[in-house]
Amino acid sequence: MEMMINGLNSLESEQFKDRQLFISFLRKRIESGTGSSIESLREENSEERLFYLGAYYVTTTKKALCEALDIPIEAACRYKRAREKDGVLKQSEEDVICPVTRHPARLISTNPKEFKKLHNSNQLKIFTT
Repeated sequence: MEMMINGLNSLESEQFKDRQLFISFLRKRIESGTGSSIESLREENSEERLFYLGAYYVTTTKKALCEALDIPIEAACRYKRAREKDGVLKQSEEDVICPVTRHPARLISTNPKEFKKLHNSNQLKIFTT
């Protein structure tokens, strides 16, 4: 029984490391795209604008974006809905496995160059492999 618990803890530990690496990757992509640190972006922009900017530079799940930018998921739901109504945010038609939650979720983006990919299920395969 102890071995099983240790094995589970080891698996959870590896998943946590993978999750942290992915969040770090997202932060670096956003910082690279904007030319500013996440901290600077947070100081210079509203949380809603930060969400928009993050979704412009990375196409990922809402939960992953929230983790990378330290935005409460409840607030992100409002931001996402508002940007969808404005026509500046699109989500994928099909689910992918979220790298943070390990559950099915949709990808989101505010970058018009990504919109076509989000609506083409074959393109989504690049995000899930």
